[in-house]
Amino acid sequence: MTDAPFASHPTSQVGDENMKRILIGILLVLALVSCSSPASQSTRAPVVDSPTAEPTPEPTQANTPPAEPTPEPTKERSLPLLDIEHMHPSEVDNTTLPITAVEDLHRTGRPVDYDISTYRLVVDGLVENPLSLSYDDVLSRPQVTEEVLVICPGFFWDNAVWTGTPLSLIFEEAGIAPEASQIRIEAGDGYSRKLSLDDAMADGVFLAYEVNGETLPKEHGFPIRLVARHQYGSKWVKWIERIEVIE
Repeated sequence: MTDAPFASHPTSQVGDENMKRILIGILLVLALVSCSSPASQSTRAPVVDSPTAEPTPEPTQANTPPAEPTPEPTKERSLPLLDIEHMHPSEVDNTTLPITAVEDLHRTGRPVDYDISTYRLVVDGLVENPLSLSYDDVLSRPQVTEEVLVICPGFFWDNAVWTGTPLSLIFEEAGIAPEASQIRIEAGDGYSRKLSLDDAMADGVFLAYEVNGETLPKEHGFPIRLVARHQYGSKWVKWIERIEVIE
């Protein structure tokens, strides 16, 4: 009789079944361990109500930071007084400036002494009618009183009220020749300056004999000095003796 295949191994089949059960059990245990491992848990902290946590306050008028104050509109400032001496007189509105007292007016040059009874102001050169005017002659002419600023660039400025005779009226009286284009003003101390005829005939240019309502002091040009609006102080010749009209 032929033996059946594997008939001699009945215990091997039983062993295989037992091994399968053991392996399944091990796999189940490993699965349970894996599920309970910290690595498998979410790292996000659970949301719980804390009995000690304070609620976030709602914004109220009491705890809202105060708003920044709205700045006032910037007001236009007056020109700093120290800057004026570095400007041209035509750039400055001198009506906003204080009046310089006579005793505070700046002094330049050495005063010239005059015998007012013999003083003469000569107007000659390219004119039809040369003039030789006494002090009283000048005072008898039509006069103007104006607040005029003088600037000595880089050094000082003075703003005062001056009174005198317009230079244009003197030239009308003398009669200017057609070829004339400028004038030369000469002082008793030898100082002289030139002005174009157009500048000399302009408004605000006159032969002054008063300042701030007082007779012009000797140190400031008595008996006659030039006041020239929009001209530097170097043109404001003091102790004038002669005005020559030239080409």
